[in-house]
Amino acid sequence: MAVATDRLTYQQYMAEPEIRRRYDILDGVRVFMTNPTIQHQEIQGNVYAGLRAWRLTGGAGRVIPAPCDVLIQRSPLRTRQPDVLVISYERLGDRSLTDPSPLDPAPELIVEILSPSDTRSVLDDKLADYAKVGVKEGWIIYPVSQTVEILRFTSAGTETAATYRSGEVAQSIPFPSLTLAVADIFAS
Repeated sequence: MAVATDRLTYQQYMAEPEIRRRYDILDGVRVFMTNPTIQHQEIQGNVYAGLRAWRLTGGAGRVIPAPCDVLIQRSPLRTRQPDVLVISYERLGDRSLTDPSPLDPAPELIVEILSPSDTRSVLDDKLADYAKVGVKEGWIIYPVSQTVEILRFTSAGTETAATYRSGEVAQSIPFPSLTLAVADIFAS
């Protein structure tokens, strides 16, 4: 059996046609994500709808659902696709909304919805990548416990800033006017 040893470069990646599946690229190797559950998709839709409502009422950034690549490094190529992200107008700058290249600079806020197949080491690797490129905050959504953990990324590492449960309202640190009721995240 032949094993492919070629790793995808940034230039090769940008020359490819669109692939309509979710994946991360880890050191030039495309790693496809498992098919999301209906519950995962509903939670993602609820988060996106809530964050988009914030944007439409004067929020200070764009809200983008997956798939949208965040560039971690060009060589070897490394990208991540959070479930939802928020990038300020300031960081987005004059970037064309039709530009297919990975986001660089990174968004301020990423949202990851844990799936049954996610392991702690996979999540830790993602969080380390996000911290490395200047993401300020991560919302980790736990469907089983119906909680939202807000992580702050600092030069010292990643720390839990807050954990919200049903009946509470999650609030962003870099975007203080951005709030979302936990019950709305898990509504079905």
